[in-house]
Amino acid sequence: MLASHVSDPFARDGDGLAQALRAAGVDSAVADHVKRLRDRLRAARYGPRGLGDAAELGAEIEQVLRVLGATWDVHENAGGRRPRSTFASLLVIGIGLVGAGHVVGARPVVPRQSPRAQLPGGQTPSAEALFEAGALRAAADSFTARAARAPRDAAPWYNLGATLYRAGADGKAMAAWTRAARLAPRDLAIRRARRLLPAPDPVTEQLLRVGWATPAEWAVIGATGWALLWLSVAAGARRPVVLVLFGAVALGAGIVGALEWWHRDQPLAVVIADGAPVLAAPYGGASAMATIPAGGALFVGRSYGLWREVSRKDGIHGWVLDEEISGL
Repeated sequence: MLASHVSDPFARDGDGLAQALRAAGVDSAVADHVKRLRDRLRAARYGPRGLGDAAELGAEIEQVLRVLGATWDVHENAGGRRPRSTFASLLVIGIGLVGAGHVVGARPVVPRQSPRAQLPGGQTPSAEALFEAGALRAAADSFTARAARAPRDAAPWYNLGATLYRAGADGKAMAAWTRAARLAPRDLAIRRARRLLPAPDPVTEQLLRVGWATPAEWAVIGATGWALLWLSVAAGARRPVVLVLFGAVALGAGIVGALEWWHRDQPLAVVIADGAPVLAAPYGGASAMATIPAGGALFVGRSYGLWREVSRKDGIHGWVLDEEISGL
């Protein structure tokens, strides 16, 4: 049956399968994932045992089929026919599943479901389904679009970080999760996710620190304490401890909130490349003073063409390519 849909025997092997699926109309990221999934199934069938959990593989296959089924629905709603690639993908997965007992597991972070996960009209797979199916590039693009539409919502930033973390882009994941933590600093899922990516150095840990509350929340706490203080005075409170308590709450919240606001207002960026060499001058032939690993934080300054001036409190000062960092 596979030969009837992908007739070229070379196209059914290796990277040729993904290319054939893309030519038949399957999304590029999904086609690549089907190819990788087939390779994993073959390795599980013919390779050494003890490499993972078969139940996890079954769930991943189910998600791939769900995504492909959603693509089929789009073609049917548009008046088209079901693409041959769906049959080919089903057969590839079915052949590989026979006898497969173990696979390597994915990195243990899952996205949050959103009530608006489906795009208008319900005609495309949701970002969550793409994530679970392993179409990470497409899922990241979808979560990035959501974050651009709602930049003050922590959920799309968390989901984007989970997608990038699973894809192995640790620097980009740290930047996304830092944004999410700044919007929802007490969210347990975000705090657990950030612990998966410890800071590469003490300077970065200090720069990317996120307090217990947002500056706006500290302002509300301080204003509440201040209002209660004057209400107590107006009511003729005779216990000084009450006045001192409300006054301390108002003053403390104001100071902590101001410090948190100042900390977040600093121009920071996170290294998203595998490593960003800090050059002494903004041109490629300059000597490298240091290399900041992925996830390292830097102060950013002026721009010069494709270059950005950066500095840190540990004495590092120079220039990096703007494409190697992501601002916060």
